[in-house]
Amino acid sequence: MSALPLTDSSLPHIAAPARVLAFPGGDCPTVRPATPQLTDDECDELNRLRWFALKSRLAPKPDLERACFLLAGESNVSLERFAIAFFRGLSARSLREMVFYRPGARHASDDEIWLLRLLSVLRSGENAAAGALVAWRVRPDGRRWLRFLAASLANAL
Repeated sequence: MSALPLTDSSLPHIAAPARVLAFPGGDCPTVRPATPQLTDDECDELNRLRWFALKSRLAPKPDLERACFLLAGESNVSLERFAIAFFRGLSARSLREMVFYRPGARHASDDEIWLLRLLSVLRSGENAAAGALVAWRVRPDGRRWLRFLAASLANAL
């Protein structure tokens, strides 16, 4: 067997190695945890909701369906009754344990931000978005009732 001379034209074209750019580590916004910037009005509303969440822990566990029927049938229901029924229903029917901080805490939990978003979309009349937000955190057997209570809570606040 004879050896073939190697020339540049007989070799396959080999590209120069690709250069890898370093990822910008800590400067990338996806690396840092996002902390929402709440307005003063949102902070006030959140602290009010936190008080209701604390008060609801002292209330007895009602039958959610019966409580909603009673609240829907009355014409003059207080904000506190809606809030307590909402938070009791949320603790009973949520997909996981909900986290609400004490009133006056500087930061908001993910569940508190979820609640503020839920009330905001209900006030703006976005029922499909409200349904999606409720479905994200509530078991199917409680979604209807929690949507009713959240809408009532948004109107009463």
